Amino acid sequence: MVAVSWTAGLVALLATFSSATAKPCRSGPGVCEKPYVRKEWRNLSNPQKEKYIKAVQCLMEKPSTAGMAAVRNRYEDFVATHIVQTEAVHFTALWECGWDRRLGQPFWDWTLDTESDAKFLSSPVFDKKLGFGGNGAFIPGNLSHPELPGHVGGPPFDLPDRSGGGCLEDGPFAGLKTQLGPLNDTEVKAERCIRRDFSPRSLARFGSRAQVDAAMQIGDYGTFERVTDSQTFHPAGHWATGGLYGTMTDTYASPGDPVFYLHHSNVDRAWWSWQQRDLGRRQREMDGPLFMFDYANALGGNATLDTPVWVGLAGQRVEFKAGELLHLQKGPLCYTYESIY
Repeated sequence: MVAVSWTAGLVALLATFSSATAKPCRSGPGVCEKPYVRKEWRNLSNPQKEKYIKAVQCLMEKPSTAGMAAVRNRYEDFVATHIVQTEAVHFTALWECGWDRRLGQPFWDWTLDTESDAKFLSSPVFDKKLGFGGNGAFIPGNLSHPELPGHVGGPPFDLPDRSGGGCLEDGPFAGLKTQLGPLNDTEVKAERCIRRDFSPRSLARFGSRAQVDAAMQIGDYGTFERVTDSQTFHPAGHWATGGLYGTMTDTYASPGDPVFYLHHSNVDRAWWSWQQRDLGRRQREMDGPLFMFDYANALGGNATLDTPVWVGLAGQRVEFKAGELLHLQKGPLCYTYESIY
């Protein structure tokens, strides 16, 4: 699970210049008394939504500090960090763009939008003014015969309901471009647009409330991680917005689409919800290989609570032990959610 640090890092950057904000209250090291509360996007007020969007746009105007040739701004510092540390944990504590950090990183509860295609398409998350814009123009093709290059990590099956594929056309991020990706190159400049390719039925199939409820019944972290991270709601959120051609289905450069952070905030919320079923044990439970998909340990062993995790932005190096990042109100973290599953 990577969402803890990714979304915590972005909200920290968004928050810096807000004079009304206060740091979470701690009475001592590792003690979190007043955690930030993350809210579902539709539960923010309209002024709060506008402020979040403007804060993201602000990051896109600030110079990069990553020192990588293809990275142009502070927002892309996060995209680059994801590219060079795909499937790893990324956390930082910088505040730069006026978002009220007490509100935390908003999340997108996609289970509210799986009832029908129309429900998905009318989600407040994709609103043209107070959301992140809608679909791209339709580009024909399928998995076997695409008209544009596919992505590593794209859907492993055809999406018959996909309806876009073109550049983001409307909303506050219309025309957004990046020089990063595809794959893991952060030095070669290859400008391309942020694309959307809606496929809501993949979310209805793999990201419904029934899928989430089933995941909550899984008894061990190893199974929970494998089921949710690669088979159900984590990839479903990417497939539903990225489809065949969209940025969200690029395993490396998916944070180029600002919806990424709301999606991953909810993935983190689902993990926290699962932990709550047996927090005493699950706050210290982890499993999985040190190398991506190396479940047979051909390349190395499994991670442990003492495994060092690089949590800085690209070009920086800040480390914590993995065990310090498994509880939302311990170690360097201090936030919670307005509700859980």
